[in-house]
Amino acid sequence: MTVEQRLDNLERSNRNMRAGLLVCLLVAIALFTAAARPTAQKVLEAEKIILRDSKGNERGQLFANEKSWGLVLFTETGQQALGLVASTGVNGLVISDQNGVGRQIFTSDRDQTTWGIFRPGSKLAQIEITDKLAGAEVVVRDRSDVQRVELAVTDKGPGLALSDAKGTMRAVLSDGEIASFSEDGKINWSPEWERLSPEEKQKLKNLLPKMPTGKP
Repeated sequence: MTVEQRLDNLERSNRNMRAGLLVCLLVAIALFTAAARPTAQKVLEAEKIILRDSKGNERGQLFANEKSWGLVLFTETGQQALGLVASTGVNGLVISDQNGVGRQIFTSDRDQTTWGIFRPGSKLAQIEITDKLAGAEVVVRDRSDVQRVELAVTDKGPGLALSDAKGTMRAVLSDGEIASFSEDGKINWSPEWERLSPEEKQKLKNLLPKMPTGKP
């Protein structure tokens, strides 16, 4: 091999070595840059987060404290529209209309679940559905918040009670029984009642307690 050929081989070898070193240097720079770049934060910790729209209006809050935690959303005018809350005692959901008036409330604890439907101005739910240890019941109230209808099912069987405008129970339909009552709670009529003698009726009247009412 001539001297010129040896010089050519040496020059090509140097070029290959420089190219390899350049590649290694670029890889090292890339690895260093990736390691120095801050990692994306995957956990955000806060006791309250306020949600605002593009104009800066507050539209909601995500909050948490020792006793309760949840989410509250607001209407266009800043009234509470929706509230979802969990707590140490009870969990609930409150749905309001566009004026911020509560219209539906769902609550649940270890022993009872309740769904109440309200109307503006009512202090008590117009329709209330409850499931508890004793059984399930549905209560319907009039516009004066007086209980007028109660449907319940317990271990003793089903029952339906109707009350007048004063909240006094006037008729009852139970498992195989039916009866109507006067305003003072006395029995007006019942199939079983008609089979009793006057003496037996009087004895039962003396034993009957005052009829419960559905007044709030």
